[in-house]
Amino acid sequence: VLGNINWWTNHIFPTSSWNYFTLVGNVGLILFMFNLGLELEQEKIRKQWKRSLPIAISTIIIPYASGIGLSYYLYDINNRDGFKAPDRVAFILFIASSVSFTAFPVLASILTSTKLLSAKIGSVTISCAAIDDIMAWCSLAIAGAFAKGSGIVGLWVVLISIGYIIFMFTIVKYTIKFIHSFLVKRDDEMNPFFLIGVFLMLIASAFFCEILGIHSFFGAFIAGIICPKSGRFNTELFPKLELVTGQLLLPLFFASSGMRTNLGSLNDSFYGGITVLIFAVATLAKFLPAFIMTKIMIRDTWKFSAAVGILMNTRGLVELIALNIGLQLNILSPRLFTMLIIMALVTTFMTCPLLWLVYLRTYKPDPPLLGNTSTSKVNFPARSYLRTRLPSTRIHNISSNAPAITGRYNQPLRPTFSTISKY
Repeated sequence: VLGNINWWTNHIFPTSSWNYFTLVGNVGLILFMFNLGLELEQEKIRKQWKRSLPIAISTIIIPYASGIGLSYYLYDINNRDGFKAPDRVAFILFIASSVSFTAFPVLASILTSTKLLSAKIGSVTISCAAIDDIMAWCSLAIAGAFAKGSGIVGLWVVLISIGYIIFMFTIVKYTIKFIHSFLVKRDDEMNPFFLIGVFLMLIASAFFCEILGIHSFFGAFIAGIICPKSGRFNTELFPKLELVTGQLLLPLFFASSGMRTNLGSLNDSFYGGITVLIFAVATLAKFLPAFIMTKIMIRDTWKFSAAVGILMNTRGLVELIALNIGLQLNILSPRLFTMLIIMALVTTFMTCPLLWLVYLRTYKPDPPLLGNTSTSKVNFPARSYLRTRLPSTRIHNISSNAPAITGRYNQPLRPTFSTISKY
């Protein structure tokens, strides 16, 4: 919005400052992707893989295929108004990847705020989103490799990248794990030299991916995945990085991309229709496979399956980062970039209202082990069985601040000095 005001762009954020914004924003992007890798818990994915993997595969294959079909139509539109045509393979891979994303951190935030994270729907969708994001980021890295070279160069980059991933998940991962276990035994988990070593590994991984031809974000993401997920290392490092990244560095990244976004390029009804088409393809290609496969694999209610489909359409921050990378690599024109930005924002904004309308409005969480103490009922699984075997008791001589414990007649107790009476 402010970028369309001439005085603002000439005096506050002139064009000459955009490169500095991008540089600082890229540092924030690297730290964000490292944090995203830290947040991915591989144990949860392993526990849920039998149910989540078929759903995740369907929600990556169908959107990916839809994105490939859509890219053939969008390629000529992308190259209008003098924009230099990118590598076709890179463009196809990028559009297919951008349609396939589910924003893992945004989804986790929505599930936490709606108290669904520990519920069955939370574990299923989080596992699916994690698998989808890993596959989409890998595809995006390949698209970046093809964007920076010919097909042969891109193929070599992919092969070297596979070797790099194997090296990181074997030698580097187990070296870090060994050092971390050693420091835990000595109660020195947050050793400064260990933390410095981890950050040097992060920088080296990001730098290697950058010179290899894929974006530095991928190296940071892999570095985060292989780091320890237990103990103080994760619980203390993650919030500190999130504070610096989310509040300071990453907003600059989006500010620099926002100044490059031109909503005026969509003032034609034709381009408005293309935006609606992109939105419809991206939404249905995610919702339908998630809805159908959830019903087949989980065998829960239709509302549950529809809620999973709605949640899997959350794109948010991760999608915006991916689109900005496409703009930096000159794969996307400013006009197509704006169309995809609108799609990402609308699909994210509609998640919570639709989730409430379809699922949360009638959702009843599983009762906890201890019920509501105001009714003085203990929700114990074997309660009915114990009643038929043991005599009920009424307990008195209890303070007024403590929850009342009732017997057979389920009457609240008064604080008296009576003895325990059996029935």
